[in-house]
Amino acid sequence: MMLLSGFSSKNCFFIYMMLMFHLCIFFVISINEEGSNLLKFKASLLDSKNNLFNWNPSDSTPCNWTGVYCTDSLVTSVKLYHFNLSGNLSPTICNLPWLVELNLSKNFISGSIPKAFVNCEKLEILDLCTNRLHGQLLKSIWKIKTLQKLYLCENYMYGEVSEEIGNLTSLEELVIYSNNLTGNIPTSIKNLKKLRVIRAGLNFLSGNLPSEISECESLEILGLAQNQLQGSIPKELQKLQKLTNLILWQNSFSGELPPEIGNISSLQLIALHQNSLSGDIPKDLGRLSQLKKLYMYTNQLNGTIPIELGNCTNAVEIDLSENHLIGTIPKELGRIPLEFQNLEFMEDLQLFDNQLEGVIPPHLGAVKNLTILDISSNNLVGMIPRHLCEYQKLQFLSLGSNRLFGNIPYSLKTCKSLVQLMLGDNLLTGSLPVEFYELHNLTALELHQNQFSGLISRGIGQLKNLERLHLSDNFFSGYLPFEIGNLAQLVTFNVSSNRFGGSIPNELGNCARLQRLDLSRNKFSGMLSNSIGNLVNLELLKVSDNMLFGEIPGTLGELIRLTDLELGGNRFTGSISFHFGRLSALQIALNLSHNNLSGTIPDSLGSLQMLESLYLNDNQLFGEIPSSIGDLPSLLVCNVSNNKLTGTVPDTTTFRKMDLTNFAGNNGLCRIGTNHCHPSLASSHREKATKNGLSREKIVSIVSGVVGFVSLIFIVIICWTMKRHRSSSFVSIEEEQTKPHVLDNYYFPKEGFTYQDLLEATGNFSESEVIGRGACGTVYKAVMNDGEFIAVKKLNSRGEGASSIDRSFFAEISTLGKIRHRNIVKLHGFCFHEDSNLLLYEYMENGSLGEKLHSSATFCVLDWNVRYEIALGAAEGLSYLHYDCKPQIIHRDIKSNNILLDHVFQAHVGDFGLAKLIDFSYSKSMSAVAGSYGYIAPEYAYTMKVTEKCDIYSFGVVLLELVTGRSPVQPLEQGGDLVNWVRRSIQASVPTFELFDKRLNLSEQRTVEEMSLILKIALFCTSTSPLNRPTMREVIVMLIDAREYVNQTPTSPTSESPLDEDKSSSSKDGGLEL
Repeated sequence: MMLLSGFSSKNCFFIYMMLMFHLCIFFVISINEEGSNLLKFKASLLDSKNNLFNWNPSDSTPCNWTGVYCTDSLVTSVKLYHFNLSGNLSPTICNLPWLVELNLSKNFISGSIPKAFVNCEKLEILDLCTNRLHGQLLKSIWKIKTLQKLYLCENYMYGEVSEEIGNLTSLEELVIYSNNLTGNIPTSIKNLKKLRVIRAGLNFLSGNLPSEISECESLEILGLAQNQLQGSIPKELQKLQKLTNLILWQNSFSGELPPEIGNISSLQLIALHQNSLSGDIPKDLGRLSQLKKLYMYTNQLNGTIPIELGNCTNAVEIDLSENHLIGTIPKELGRIPLEFQNLEFMEDLQLFDNQLEGVIPPHLGAVKNLTILDISSNNLVGMIPRHLCEYQKLQFLSLGSNRLFGNIPYSLKTCKSLVQLMLGDNLLTGSLPVEFYELHNLTALELHQNQFSGLISRGIGQLKNLERLHLSDNFFSGYLPFEIGNLAQLVTFNVSSNRFGGSIPNELGNCARLQRLDLSRNKFSGMLSNSIGNLVNLELLKVSDNMLFGEIPGTLGELIRLTDLELGGNRFTGSISFHFGRLSALQIALNLSHNNLSGTIPDSLGSLQMLESLYLNDNQLFGEIPSSIGDLPSLLVCNVSNNKLTGTVPDTTTFRKMDLTNFAGNNGLCRIGTNHCHPSLASSHREKATKNGLSREKIVSIVSGVVGFVSLIFIVIICWTMKRHRSSSFVSIEEEQTKPHVLDNYYFPKEGFTYQDLLEATGNFSESEVIGRGACGTVYKAVMNDGEFIAVKKLNSRGEGASSIDRSFFAEISTLGKIRHRNIVKLHGFCFHEDSNLLLYEYMENGSLGEKLHSSATFCVLDWNVRYEIALGAAEGLSYLHYDCKPQIIHRDIKSNNILLDHVFQAHVGDFGLAKLIDFSYSKSMSAVAGSYGYIAPEYAYTMKVTEKCDIYSFGVVLLELVTGRSPVQPLEQGGDLVNWVRRSIQASVPTFELFDKRLNLSEQRTVEEMSLILKIALFCTSTSPLNRPTMREVIVMLIDAREYVNQTPTSPTSESPLDEDKSSSSKDGGLEL
């Protein structure tokens, strides 16, 4: 007892102090419950950039952690947007009892939204936009009654918007665009009295637009564009008196636009374009005094443009183009209403491609802010209004393809603000105004297909910024002034089909940037100057059908960018220079016909591997046809008739397919397959006719009659074609460029960006700056003045007509420029600088996937995890093109070289849409095939149609490249391509492991498991039948599921997986199993 008492007195205090010390330490180092829940939430995420480095479990409170915000020491907001987070959502986030805002937007979070989110009882703002969330849109979301702002945009969620959305009576903003949502818009939406914003575009919503939506009395923005909504637009929308933006474009709405829309006095934007609306444009729209933008193009509207639109005095842009607006009785119908001249704030007025009649309002020039006016491709008559540029602000004017007559008015001649003037394809008369020479901002002047006459004076040399000068198909005469050589910026010069004479000025060789030069069908005489050889950027040179003589300058052989060279119909003498064999870019034609050329055909012409048409007929050439010409792979026409050729026509596949008339008129030339040389076809026919009893006189009479009849028919066809052309919707790019852009460019990456900047940044498109070449063109690295890098793709010329880019091209390239997705290469801008058709892309530091996979280095910088992320990123980019772009964009050339990698090896799909935009109608060669060898879907060979399933097939090949590391083209003995090699290996029972890229670390079981699943997805994508291939959205879900499956299930590669029930085992593909 004494001992115990002694122990207590000596040690109790010590034990007590030690206990208190440990308790204090425990409380100091232990995080509170909110912090614990946040750490559990973080555990479900992958923080690859360590943005959440300071989420320290030893902290007593999470209030100082990155992205965590507290009120009174309680967590109320978690904002982790744009943190490069991946993984899944953990329901533990809803264990934070005072959480008001959760923002996880712009990350890579996958999986579905947990049902337990219904427990976030105080949540007001939920932002999960721009992630990889998939799965069904759960009804539990609609039970969070405190929600005020719900953002789920740019994910892969599917399902319908439940009627339970009506429970969210506090909801103010609903942003769910760019998902896979289906079904009707629920009528219960009428309960959302506080709702201000609906943005649900880029989905698959269907059915009618319910009239009940008009009960959302606070609605300001109604955005349902790019869905599958149909029926009529309900007149009940007039109840939405706070509505500012009505955005319903690209649906299937039909019927007439209800005039009651004119009662929504707050409207500032109406976007109803690309539907099937019909009937008249309601005159009631004229009551919308706050309206700034009205887009109703590409519908089926008819009747008149109501004069009441002139009351919309705040309007800035009106686009009613591509409808069926016609002129009928009463007399005002079809005319552009005079009241349009009252729109003093109007900057952009586009009414092109309708059937509008009547005259241009005489005081339209009084619209003082007007900078863009496009009323081309109509049936307008009369003279150009006298005051069209009264306020000197007009920059782009396109009046082409109408029936305007008379002279160019003085106000237009002196409009110093003009940048582009397009008046082609009218009935205008007079001379080229000397006042034009003072318009120093002018970059494009289009006066072709009119009735202008007179001379071009020396003042033309003052237009220092002129890039396009099109004066073809007029009655200009006299000499070309040598001052033309002062136009240093000139890229296209076309004066064909006029009455110019004299010699071609030597000074033309000073226009160093010239790419297209057409002087054909005039009366030019003299010798062709050697200075033409200075135009090293020329892609098209036409001087045919003139009276030029002398030898063809050998310097033309230095123009290595030429795709079309036409010198026929002159009086050239001498021989064909062997230097022409250097013109390796020649594709459209080499035409030297109807001259007095002599000598032999140079064997060097056999080097023109891309040439499609060769015309050497009607000369004095002798000797044999070089066999090398018959081996040209792209050659479609080779006309050597009416010369003095001898020997035998080379026995090649190309020549065997050609008509014998291409070789007629050469008495010493032997036909293919015979040693007997026949006289010309003409003499053969004459001999046969004589034997049949026809005299020479009768033959002449018959031939004359036939020629006369054919000539009459030909004249009728020409007249009909010209008339049809006037009503055609096809316009040149120069006409199209009256769209709202500046100096031939659109979507500039920065203010003041010019073509000259591009020339300097690429060293005048120096070969040393080339970073890639493809079927569409060459890519250059450009270093801008501020040190910024961009990639400039110079599109290949399409030959004659390349500068005539139609409206669909412009519309689609404009659409591509608006595409913004993290896995798509950004198209910063484009420049239709005559034939320097340039696309400006963001620069990708790590080049292409193909370069990384197939370089000669045995060390591979792309480990499997990087490859997986590349596959998933590329799939998301391609899915965006297939589903989120309206109209759908089919890539047509998916391959590893078109998947570009940024500085962190994130995948970006490049060259999207280009194969469609490049008009291959100018080329009948194999270059017109859609896709690249090894990636082309098998059905393309017999259908010649490109569908989204062709893209799926190509993507499957890319997946095989990622898994195997092999090139898409394999030796013939191994199947010829990668798909066949893999299938043969599997059929031969080669272990799956043996197919994988040996440069990867294959010792990790999970890696091998995941590669096995990706291989199966690749085979699914490359199914022989397109019906058995998945969609890109299904591919994304499978890729995500593959990783989740491997992470959650520690099994072997041969274990049953979620993918085993896919069609990848379809008997149609041989029942392949892994």
